[in-house]
Amino acid sequence: MLQGGIMLQIVLLIVTALTNPVNFPQHVNFGAGGPDAYGYRWIDNDTTAPNIPIFQWKDITSVGTLVTGLADDNVVGPFPIGFSFPYYWYRVNSFYIGSNGYIAFGDNYLSAHPFQNLPSPARPNNIVAALMSDLDFSVGSPACYYWTNPAQDTCIISYVNVRWWNVPTSCCSFQIILSRPDSSITFQYKKIQGVPYGGGWSVGNNTIGIENITGTIGLAYFYGAVPPINVPHDNLAVKFYPPDSSSYQVNDVGVWNVLNDNSGGVFFYNQEPRTIWAKIKNTGNQPVSNIPVHCRIRNAPGTIVYNSQVTIPSMTPGQLDSIAFTPNWTPSVTGVYRTVVRTAMAGDVYPANDSIIVETRVVTYPTELMYDDGTNDGGRYWNGPNGGFGNKFIPPRYPCRITAARVNLYYLTTPSVCSVFVYKDDGPGGTPGTVLARRTVTVNATSPTWYQINLDQTINSGGFFVGVIGTVNQEPIFSMDTSQPRSYQGWEYTGSWAPDRDAADNDVMMRALVDLGTGIEELGPTSINTRPYLSANPNPFQDHITIQVNEVYAPFKVVEIYNVLGEKVNKIFTTENSVIWNGTDRTGRKVMPGIYFAKLQNTQAPVLKIIKVN
Repeated sequence: MLQGGIMLQIVLLIVTALTNPVNFPQHVNFGAGGPDAYGYRWIDNDTTAPNIPIFQWKDITSVGTLVTGLADDNVVGPFPIGFSFPYYWYRVNSFYIGSNGYIAFGDNYLSAHPFQNLPSPARPNNIVAALMSDLDFSVGSPACYYWTNPAQDTCIISYVNVRWWNVPTSCCSFQIILSRPDSSITFQYKKIQGVPYGGGWSVGNNTIGIENITGTIGLAYFYGAVPPINVPHDNLAVKFYPPDSSSYQVNDVGVWNVLNDNSGGVFFYNQEPRTIWAKIKNTGNQPVSNIPVHCRIRNAPGTIVYNSQVTIPSMTPGQLDSIAFTPNWTPSVTGVYRTVVRTAMAGDVYPANDSIIVETRVVTYPTELMYDDGTNDGGRYWNGPNGGFGNKFIPPRYPCRITAARVNLYYLTTPSVCSVFVYKDDGPGGTPGTVLARRTVTVNATSPTWYQINLDQTINSGGFFVGVIGTVNQEPIFSMDTSQPRSYQGWEYTGSWAPDRDAADNDVMMRALVDLGTGIEELGPTSINTRPYLSANPNPFQDHITIQVNEVYAPFKVVEIYNVLGEKVNKIFTTENSVIWNGTDRTGRKVMPGIYFAKLQNTQAPVLKIIKVN
């Protein structure tokens, strides 16, 4: 779904600098293009040449796995490829599916209109985009399937009968084929009927291509209407293939995430010690050693209140390492802080992924959880009915009693009725699930105004969402805060909930009033069993296993995986109630089938036996 915006008090002028021009697709001649910096090229069947791809649609609707949960502008997954697929200088084994016609390896960030060209450092990265455009799974009879052949060397993802948003006569069926024997990626287009809404094949409406893990190397086949000879059509096949060998060397270590899976804003409780942790990844193709990683926390005036460093002895290409800084940080003053984790490896070729800033707010109960500074810097609305925005909150202490939700809204043309929701985060992958409260409000103010609903709900673990869904086109206007730091905890609703596509630019002005609840903490240990424990499903497993963590007091958890020799093979941090282990060690390599043990670090929880099978 397309969105609009209206700015108050300030005017934003978006300028594309001449020093950073749009990267139009590389193409040598009609029907072939490339190479990118690594050596990938593409060739299509609209040319006459040796080894062109042959269009042969693979119907997997009767043998593949039906993908559920896709809607208008969202991401689901991860799903197993079924084998280790070579991609650029590393290997991937799972993927997320975007409703907007793309898959991404290891990145569940939403790509939505306007769509970036490839490559682009803006998330999501590691993209394979067969038809990255404003597609809509909420109308008609669309479907998506994925399938791996019995030989486990080919994986197919098919989009079937999907419309473009707001184009009821359109219909698109296309597929992505990952082939291990030649490390190629093929796009096949069975049917392309219609064009994207709002300009057809124009800049920002569509992208076809691939890019690497950092978003700095990639190859575009078609972006906007360029080149016009590459407009996708029925019976088109496009094949991307890597070089036979590459001398391209990459020395790059980046910060993968900090304090939670999306490095989103966090709340700490004043005077309580907290462990600051991060995940660091070698995203290059060279082994590296002695990587310094710094952590600094600054208060609002910019004074450093915490400073620590960890040195990682060595990392192989693709290795993801979890680190914890010492000592713990015990905040002493409430307020807004910035937690900055930064790598400082000599010779790093891509500085953009060397640091992450996490908005950190220190509070005491009762309090108002928020990410905005109270000033509306501009508004956003949806070009279509039933659109909305929201925020996710992870309380710093449990039981957490939610007493009210506050949302900042106004109208542009006509007053409208909206629904204000409070959800538990127990939906698939931590998305909005159980409705804790729902009230309607009438937005009848022409300037930014706070609307409040009252409730009395207590949660003992996890997080919750505050969200608003409108009912009419272009109403209401949702107030936004553009000041730093960003929380990256904003969500959007376009038929389903998904992370906000513009979270890097805005914080949604929605809040929650909370207090300490009268839950298990007050009942005492003799009233109910509060001993932490782990459970897992499925067990035995092949590709992925979800490990449920029952530990209501800890603000974050660390699950360690051991083999039968007692060797630690992986370590997973989470602030949620579950973790997903994809059967890999700390270097990203698949472990052998057999018996493993999961342990909840620093607790008396029983060790959980898990079994990996072929």
